[in-house]
Amino acid sequence: MDTTPEQISSRTAAAWTVALTVLGGFTGFAWDGPFLAVTCALSLGGGATLGTILSRRRMIATIREGQGKAAALGYADGIADMMVLGISAYSAAVFPLSGPGAVDTAERAARRKAAYGLTAAEGLPHPVREAAAAALEAIDGGSESDTRSAIEDLMNAVQEQRRAT
Repeated sequence: MDTTPEQISSRTAAAWTVALTVLGGFTGFAWDGPFLAVTCALSLGGGATLGTILSRRRMIATIREGQGKAAALGYADGIADMMVLGISAYSAAVFPLSGPGAVDTAERAARRKAAYGLTAAEGLPHPVREAAAAALEAIDGGSESDTRSAIEDLMNAVQEQRRAT
């Protein structure tokens, strides 16, 4: 069963049209017999069809607009999370828990390149991009306490981005 907004809208419109046509038929038959039953059924059924056609276009446009906004917000959230993860991995390579010589230069360079690449991704809000730049600057500066503070600020900026939307 197809559950896209278009299909659900079509099935709902068809159900309302049939229900109103049957209601019109019964009402007309109860009032004055078969001729009025057909007249009321066609009148209510036609009105229901016209109403669902006109409202369906507006409803589908609204749904599509909402889907576009949700996709953009989801992309921004996802890329922000990946950026935080990449910067954290770069930080762990620069300041490994097992000592300064635990991570070789090639791995550190690869993580640095990945972190900078994620920071340059399209769709990141400006405050998040600024916090990421500050975190990368702190990591490159070599101060572990400044790095921790900058990464916390970055995570707070990402959380603020989510709250704002």
